[in-house]
This record gives sequence, C-alpha cells and structure tokens, in this order.
Amino acid sequence: MVIVFQIVITVVFGLLWWWVFNRVGEDFEYIMILGSVLAVCVCCCKGTGDPQREWSWQRYIACIRRCWLATVVLMVSLFIIGVLAVIWATGAPPAGAVLFNILIASIFAPLFVRLICCAYES
Repeated sequence: MVIVFQIVITVVFGLLWWWVFNRVGEDFEYIMILGSVLAVCVCCCKGTGDPQREWSWQRYIACIRRCWLATVVLMVSLFIIGVLAVIWATGAPPAGAVLFNILIASIFAPLFVRLICCAYES
C-alpha cells in the first residue's frame, strides 16, 4: 500500500513539475534540472558531515542498497508521468521510439543520479 501511495504522490507532483518545466521554458530549464538533481542528493545522502572521513566502496554499495526500492518506485512513477505527459500533450498514447525514450529516461536518469549521489556520501 505504501508503494501505491508513493507512486500516486510522485505522479501528481511529477505532472505539476512537468507543467512548471514547460511554463518556464528553455531559458530556465537548467534551474529545473539542477534543482531536481540536487533535491535527490539532499534527500537521500546521509553523510556524517565529517570531511576527514575517507571514501570507501563499502559505504558506496551500502548507500545504493539502502535506496534501491525507492529508486525503483521512482523509475515506475517517472514512466507513468512520461506516458501521461505525452497523452496530455498530444491526445494519443506514446508508441515506438517515444515510448522507448520514456522508458530509457525513467530508468537511467534516477539510476545515474543515485549512483552519483552515493559517491558523495561520507
């Protein structure tokens, strides 16, 4: 039940994010993207705040494991948002290359950001 709630919340606010992204236009898309990426890092990274602590593979892998389910739920939610955004914008469901691009973006965008954010966890 929690996962369903997470998907619904993500879809609702994701569509609102999409609306804002389209509203501000190309001139400010960098703020939207940068703010989104940094929000993920701020939310998920649980560093100790000790700048002297050395980086280790064990902490990196632990960070990835800690957030794997949340990352997968985010991927599913982003796929739903992408499909709904195309339907909303075009009036037709996505097919072919558009559907494939939605799938690629919804999987790899959060995956790569998660992998980057875990590198900064101390």
